[in-house]
Amino acid sequence: MLEVLVLKIEDPDCFWVVIKGCSPFLDHEVDYQKLNSAMNDFYNSRHQNTEIKPLILEEGQVCVVYCQELKSWCRAVIKSIILSEDHYLAKCFLVDFAKYIPVKSKNICVAVESFMQLPYRAKKFRLYCTKPVTLHIDFCEDNAEIVPAKKWDSAAIQYFQNILRAATEVQAKLCAVEDDTFEVYLYVTIKNVKVCVNDDLVAKNFACYVSPRKNEHLHLEEATFNIKSESFSSKLNPALTLWPMLLQRKDFQGTKNSHGLDFLAQSLQHTWCKGVAGDLGPAAAVLVKGVKWNMGSLRDSPNKKSEQQQQCVSLKDINKCVESSTYWPTKRGITIYADPDVPAARLLQFLNPDPLRADGISDLQQLQKLKSGTQQPVMVLRHKIEPCLTIDSSPLSADLKKALQRKKFPGPSRTESYSWPPIARGCDVVVISHCGNDPLLYLPPLLTMLQMGCCYKSLPSRNGPLVIIVCPGWKKAQLTFELLGDYSMSSRPLHPMFLTIGLHKDEAKNMKLPRGCDVIVTTPHNLLRLLEYQSLLFLRVCHLVLDEVEVLFSEANEQMFAILDNFKKNVKMEERESAPRQIIAVGVHWNRHIEHLMREFMSDPYVVITAPEEAALYGNIQQVVHLCLECEKTSTLLQVLDFIPSRAQKTLIFTCSAAETEIVSKVVESNSIFCLKMHKEMVFDLKNVLEQWKKLSSGSHIVLALTDDCIPLLAITDATCVIHFSFPSSPKFFGGRLYCMSDHFESLTEQGSPAEQRDKKPKSVLLLTEKNASQAVGVLRYLERADAKIPLELYEFTAGVLEAKEDKKANRPLCRYLKAFGFCKDKRICPDRHHINPETDMPRKLTKQALPMFGYIKIIPCYISNATNYFGRIIDKHVDLYATLNAEMNEYFKDSSSKTTVEKVEKFRLYGLEEKTSFHRVQVLEMSPREDSWVLDSVLVKFIDEGRTGLVATAQLLHLPENFSALPPQAVEFIVCRVRPADNEIEWNPKVTRYIHHKVVGKLHDAKVVLALGNTVWIDPMVHVTKLSNLRTSVVDYNVRAEILSMGMGVDNSEHVEELKKLYKGAKMPTSEEALNQTPTPPSTSASSPLLSAEDTTCLQGSKQENCGAERGTGSETKSENSAPETLSENPGDISASRTLQPQLKSFHPQIKWFQKDDAVILKIKITNIKDYKCKYFRDRVVFSAWVGDKFYLADMELQASIVKEDCKCIITNDEPVITLPKEKRGSWCGLLRQKNPNVTFDFDHWEECDEDREEGLFSKVLKTWRAAETRKLTSFPKDSGMASVRPARPRLSRGDASGSG
Repeated sequence: MLEVLVLKIEDPDCFWVVIKGCSPFLDHEVDYQKLNSAMNDFYNSRHQNTEIKPLILEEGQVCVVYCQELKSWCRAVIKSIILSEDHYLAKCFLVDFAKYIPVKSKNICVAVESFMQLPYRAKKFRLYCTKPVTLHIDFCEDNAEIVPAKKWDSAAIQYFQNILRAATEVQAKLCAVEDDTFEVYLYVTIKNVKVCVNDDLVAKNFACYVSPRKNEHLHLEEATFNIKSESFSSKLNPALTLWPMLLQRKDFQGTKNSHGLDFLAQSLQHTWCKGVAGDLGPAAAVLVKGVKWNMGSLRDSPNKKSEQQQQCVSLKDINKCVESSTYWPTKRGITIYADPDVPAARLLQFLNPDPLRADGISDLQQLQKLKSGTQQPVMVLRHKIEPCLTIDSSPLSADLKKALQRKKFPGPSRTESYSWPPIARGCDVVVISHCGNDPLLYLPPLLTMLQMGCCYKSLPSRNGPLVIIVCPGWKKAQLTFELLGDYSMSSRPLHPMFLTIGLHKDEAKNMKLPRGCDVIVTTPHNLLRLLEYQSLLFLRVCHLVLDEVEVLFSEANEQMFAILDNFKKNVKMEERESAPRQIIAVGVHWNRHIEHLMREFMSDPYVVITAPEEAALYGNIQQVVHLCLECEKTSTLLQVLDFIPSRAQKTLIFTCSAAETEIVSKVVESNSIFCLKMHKEMVFDLKNVLEQWKKLSSGSHIVLALTDDCIPLLAITDATCVIHFSFPSSPKFFGGRLYCMSDHFESLTEQGSPAEQRDKKPKSVLLLTEKNASQAVGVLRYLERADAKIPLELYEFTAGVLEAKEDKKANRPLCRYLKAFGFCKDKRICPDRHHINPETDMPRKLTKQALPMFGYIKIIPCYISNATNYFGRIIDKHVDLYATLNAEMNEYFKDSSSKTTVEKVEKFRLYGLEEKTSFHRVQVLEMSPREDSWVLDSVLVKFIDEGRTGLVATAQLLHLPENFSALPPQAVEFIVCRVRPADNEIEWNPKVTRYIHHKVVGKLHDAKVVLALGNTVWIDPMVHVTKLSNLRTSVVDYNVRAEILSMGMGVDNSEHVEELKKLYKGAKMPTSEEALNQTPTPPSTSASSPLLSAEDTTCLQGSKQENCGAERGTGSETKSENSAPETLSENPGDISASRTLQPQLKSFHPQIKWFQKDDAVILKIKITNIKDYKCKYFRDRVVFSAWVGDKFYLADMELQASIVKEDCKCIITNDEPVITLPKEKRGSWCGLLRQKNPNVTFDFDHWEECDEDREEGLFSKVLKTWRAAETRKLTSFPKDSGMASVRPARPRLSRGDASGSG
């Protein structure tokens, strides 16, 4: 049934309609809109040009005219011409709108060929076998009767018009085609009642039914396509409604101009049905042959012309081609089906109306049968499958069909039509298709299967799923879960569950499935963790779905086979004998793991492969590649050819042009090999080439050189070798070439031993030259999947190509995965940059200074992109320019007169934006105009000081004064290092991102800078610190990295920073040595980063030590700036210079305990068994270094006060180094170091010694006097008086005084 829109009604024998929807008869409506737009653009600019004005005007001529009513140029046919005083007036019929309009001759232009490629939009219909009647009165017999009439009376026409105008829906069933008219049964829906108009007119005595006359319609057995027919111009052939260009050509009347024939041949091969994959089939090839023959006849001499004019191409030939190609070979368990979506079939259905007649089989099924023989097959099936071509014929439940129709589902695709039936029957199925990542390939029939509750009665009566869908990542699993939720509403409650489990064992142990949960959607790692602790939950599983199966096996191979082993064990239980057991594997690519899956875990599986290049991998085609120079291709070709074959060989050599085909054929023939050739200019020789190809004796070798556009014409499937002399222009053509060997595709059950396979394997040979450098990566990937022998030169060549591609990405952003994790899963296909560009990656400036390359900073995350990627601001403790700017902006915009809206928005300009009670600076990124208006509706903006983006109305944008634009954008990208998602995921689970968002957004954090590039700063650690003012100390509330790890959704990524710094060194960035070799010194000595307090620095270092202690051993890990401490300059002023010159070395800071005397400070280095140590002394600094085993220890200490460096010494006492530092000035130090260090602590074992020294220094004279007085008193009292000696109270030392910094 065709849904139609009625344009014009003359009578029931002539009314014009537009076919709506996805009909096979028409291109989409959007194509006509594009056509009208293109015609208006072309003729509006050129209609005054005399070159496009017709030389003469004739009735029946096709032209383009300007319609005043439609204000548009339209395609038209001239019906009549009237001569007026100063011009001609033509009555024209608009073939796309079914209108008659008068047009002045000046508004008539020649129809350009490119505008005549679409069929006419308006189609002429009439009621099938329905003729008018009238009342005939016989005065002689004195009676009246109703008899057939020659024309419709006005009452019948009026009734017909009224019924069509009142209809809410009009449908037509196509029964026949005569001339340019479609004969139909017409159905209308009025007030929800469907009526057949043919029957209604007969019932109302407006018409009667008549039997179709035998000679009324075109019959395939009798009609011929004779382009010399005299009646051709008077009666419009139905084929010409498809090809209107032929109407204006006089080639068919014998003129010498053959341009129209050229157009027909080219159109048949190239222009019909844009967007539909495929080329011509054999039937259209015969038509092309006829056209080409007639083109030749017009060019031949007059003597030959008279003989050739009598020839024609019989439609019987076309029918034979259709019949011969409908049934493709079925061998060795593989069934090959033709593509049901064929462009040339549209022409055939007009030339052969018989299959469209109602005979118990639906029109669409007839059409599919007709189409099936007109293109090379692109289906490889193991076991024969009857496809479901419509939703109505699909094996789905009624509720599910309605749900699909409500969601405007267009109908089963080519792959779905073959995969749905076996899945719905519960069979094991493997589906490989270019659309193999679409869950709708398996969800509808699987949901239908779940509706049959009787299938699962033998299963244990316990809670547990019936279906497990395994997806390669959480994103795909979430998409599948959402689709499942949409469509499961139309079935019984399934209670589906999206399963995600962290790495913690308790989470898997405590996981509870919802009661009645029949479907689980998850990933391999999550499922395996649950299986480990709750295997009994999966005793009821009947259906295991592997979504994107090739990705599952490549990224989680061990986990997948563990899951399959568990499934195989469970389904073998005796009590499950009557329950379904099904494995469904869908994917885009074929690989060797799928072979193992089919052999070991599937039972007689159905295989559906709709990608020819993947079918070649399944069919075990041997892939060979030869690298050569473009100038050496011919000699390489001769080396490849087998001149003395041991068995019969048929070789196809594919070229890119007719000229190259001629050259190749001559070269091959010159080497004594029989060579045929075929290209578009030799279509006339098609029959001869096919006959020669089939004549092949044992031990002989035949070669055919051809171009890609000849593949559907020849329909060869028995080639034993394909040589790609020219590189295929697309994967589609590559697959088409390989499909020429489909007779030799082997099913897995037919494949013999490796030795036997090598002897009889069909072979594909690819010649790769420097011209095909851009395709080398794809070729390598394909050969790897084919397990082919790959020459070392190809790896080297590909590496060079990848390097060249990487160089071309200099202006692309740095790969976000490389930034976030230190690696990219597949650089070969990633569009972003994977190297550091010194020009674009220099740290940008926030104010007058660039982003800090090292040191400690305070940050506020404003926008959380994911768990480790944030955008926010760096807070300067002393001068916060953004805070000043924000206060000024708020003050400025408080005045309503300052809020000036923007009249014209410009892209990439800065504007102000009011959001709640604050104002922001925003930059316009994209603009979306309203339809039919230049006024902008909404714009995409970026908050340049926060990093987030959003859509806002243009009316919200405010003019921003220049002084507010001076400060550079303050939003900086922060990346937390050394942690990545678990389970080899490359995207963070939303659960983690949400948790981190609530934890950190808008809060002040302390962080240590590891690296800075462009606008990105890598930090490790990032902590939130709370200061306890009463105790003069700070505590770390949380460490972001530790929080992520604690959720069980992330794992350690220890190589993250190292990989980034390798790239940094390799880029030879300016001052990179200085930036990387400097120790992150406290910000008080660094002018490039904001200041932090000593307490904050201690907290950060302590946090770092906490994170790394388990991995790095004793002491916190740092980057040493002094691998050779003895090279330090003795001049303190040269210290900074010496730091930057010394190489980088991984070192550990030793634990140090210290105490003091009045004249010296003593340091105990708490390491033993040292091999070598060095100690350098400066006026206010000490550098100690030592080796213990293979660990290098370094302590660089800036002292609180000055020492006498000449008198300092370091000795080994009790196997530990002890350093004595004489004080320059006697007295007590409040602390040892200028800045706190968690590895330096006070030695409380020497507390009493310090007290004695301190007391002696402070109260020596007073105590001596006091003790003398007490002695005198004691001598004057009796011994038993009970008085005891009194010692003065010892002053208490605060915790701060006992610490390393005081």
